[in-house]
Amino acid sequence: MLKTKELFELPVYRLEEDKYNESLREHIDKHSQMSADYSRKDYGGDWQYNEIIGFLRFYVSGKRQIRCEFWETDAKIKVRTRKKRFILTSDSYCTQNFNPSASNEDLKITIQNCIDHCKGNLGSKRHVDERLFRETFDYIDWSSLLA
Repeated sequence: MLKTKELFELPVYRLEEDKYNESLREHIDKHSQMSADYSRKDYGGDWQYNEIIGFLRFYVSGKRQIRCEFWETDAKIKVRTRKKRFILTSDSYCTQNFNPSASNEDLKITIQNCIDHCKGNLGSKRHVDERLFRETFDYIDWSSLLA
């Protein structure tokens, strides 16, 4: 299949931000003899940039299919680490046909179904951060973008 247009990426995390921050607070409390900044660095840093384990990259393939690549760290066991190398584990993590002349609302439903499918494939132990995407999702003219 021909990759014709990249649409967006969603980051995948080892666990949810709240759970990470709770563990980080426990670590800081346990090591109260150290400064909070040192304890945070010792623990692994802030969640947003240090707990990421992969990316879902959505793109248009040909003229009628949305696909998703899954890029993941090459570690077999996902643990706190500051050394990551991402590899492509699947170029068809999701494949969804669409009608280029469909309404914007129908295309939004199709894209949401793609995201939900990928989240289901990842399982409940992984967290997909959609916050930034959700801020723009309703304002995108998907009909024009996918045409």
